[in-house]
Amino acid sequence: MNFTNNASLVHGVHILTMALTMAQMVHKTHRFALELHKDEYKIPESCDPTDDSLAQFVLETLFNHKYNKNTCPSKLTPTVVTIEFVIQSIAQVSEISSTFTIDLLFSQIWYDARLRFDHLTSCLQNLTLGHEIVDKLWTPNVCFVNSKKTEIHTSPSPNIFLLLYPNGTIWVNYRLQVQGPCDMNLELFPLDVQVCELVIESYAFNNQKVSLNWREWNPVFSIAKSKLADFTLYGIRWTKNSFEYAAGQWDQLTVSLSFSRAYGFYVLQMYLPTYASVSIAFISFWIDLKALPARITLGMSSILALTYQYGNIAKTLPKVGYVKSADVYFTMVTMFICLTMLEVAIVCYLESEHERIRDKREVEKKQKKAEQFRNVTTRLKPANGDTKTYGSLDKEDEEDPKDLPVKHKSSFVSFFQRPSSTFLDPFQAFTAISLFSDLEVEKPPKWTGARVDKISRKLFPLSFFLFNVAYWTYYLTQNHYAKERALNPL
Repeated sequence: MNFTNNASLVHGVHILTMALTMAQMVHKTHRFALELHKDEYKIPESCDPTDDSLAQFVLETLFNHKYNKNTCPSKLTPTVVTIEFVIQSIAQVSEISSTFTIDLLFSQIWYDARLRFDHLTSCLQNLTLGHEIVDKLWTPNVCFVNSKKTEIHTSPSPNIFLLLYPNGTIWVNYRLQVQGPCDMNLELFPLDVQVCELVIESYAFNNQKVSLNWREWNPVFSIAKSKLADFTLYGIRWTKNSFEYAAGQWDQLTVSLSFSRAYGFYVLQMYLPTYASVSIAFISFWIDLKALPARITLGMSSILALTYQYGNIAKTLPKVGYVKSADVYFTMVTMFICLTMLEVAIVCYLESEHERIRDKREVEKKQKKAEQFRNVTTRLKPANGDTKTYGSLDKEDEEDPKDLPVKHKSSFVSFFQRPSSTFLDPFQAFTAISLFSDLEVEKPPKWTGARVDKISRKLFPLSFFLFNVAYWTYYLTQNHYAKERALNPL
């Protein structure tokens, strides 16, 4: 209940602020229009403010057969038209169509001496008229020349406000919905900054006939919420230029709206899920070497999840021919996961190779035992000193003393170089050979699967952390520079 009351209070304060801002704007514009060609006068006390016949008389007099709406008010000098508009709301900024849509109050103020009525009466401070009268006036034909679509709101009738002042000043205000272009540059997406422009010109009159100027004080401002769902309006800039056409020079008024993408959505929907995918892939370094299917499953699941996430992001963006920030990120994350699967392949290869070498050494060891026993038994003498040769064993139990390690070979040689009277019988010789053979120390291989896993447990997470530090540092810095360039272009 308290939350609802607080939300209602905030909403009410926002509406009140907008109303006060609009009232202040209307008041200032009214004073500005009145003072463009000001002739001091006061409404006599005898005037009846409820008498509409006077206003009807003034209109009939002004728009008689002598008034020509097809000719400019001034024959010798350009008609000065003052422009200002207020942004009511920002509907959307679309990357697919490279457009933005806004609702605005568009005002034009100029002076037409033919519409002065202070000489007719001093009882009218101004004439507030409907949209039908606009068609009877000369207008400067001001338009948004680069807009893709412009509509006057009709709710229920056309939202056009017309005010005639006694000194001949005219104030026309339109409530419009304008769809304009955005020069989309997605290199920093989703940390990008977009600039959308509206260009205002008099479509029919060059600057020899109509001179366009911004209002001197704050000609463009926004009463709309600056934060959209995916963008934040953080800057408005207006300029005046001249453009050369075949028919002469035209005044151009340009307003630039700078939008910064709210990337919090992408942190939740893109970055955090990819962090999870990479972390799951790294878990395989802690899984037993023999659990190969489990390790491969983790890597493949991470790749599939990453592909799905990237597809969801890519389908909301236009197809462009340059690399985006998101492309860099997903490419690097994909590389990390692929390297994880490559590490699994390397571990499997090392383990299988180590197993093959171990089996080969076992076979060679048995062959050496057999050879050594055969050599010994052929040289043994019986205990009484007679020369006698004992039969050899099978080949698989033979072993050659020359292939023994150095530290064991010396013992073996010294043993068999003893006097003949101390020679052993064949059984004792076989036992001695087996004892010396078992003392051989097998040197472990330099690289094993367990060692590669141990290194990967530290190397991969550290590398991924350093990549993220470099990525966020670079692109957040570029985002800051892009905002500055949008507000202060060269």
